[in-house]
Amino acid sequence: MNKQNDALALVRGMFAELIEAGRNDDDAILRYMSLDYRQHVDGRDLDLDHFRAHLRKQREVVEKMEVHFLAVAQDADSVLTHHQVRVHKKNGETPLFQVLAHFIIRDGRIAVCDELTRQLEGSTADSDLGSRH
Repeated sequence: MNKQNDALALVRGMFAELIEAGRNDDDAILRYMSLDYRQHVDGRDLDLDHFRAHLRKQREVVEKMEVHFLAVAQDADSVLTHHQVRVHKKNGETPLFQVLAHFIIRDGRIAVCDELTRQLEGSTADSDLGSRH
């Protein structure tokens, strides 16, 4: 497997384990995320601790999430995704989000995520689910 495929596999693995399967323990998080991880999402900046808090805060209201990739592009250590996330909340609501994300991989882990999230369906109270922490 070449380096480019490793980057894409890492990003897809992160989505499968952390987002869809809902793992938010440190072992799972550190398998994918760099210790100096930085995320810029919808005007908010998150470091690794904020990202951990974000995953845990989501799971307070979320039963499960399903990611559907519309398009993926990769170039060396950069992966770009255009995807939708269907959120199944514990209260039965199912908001839908569209996400554009640029991931930068360093030393085999995700170091940076620059993301724009747009809510397509659901209550406006959920509009911050992409950055809530």
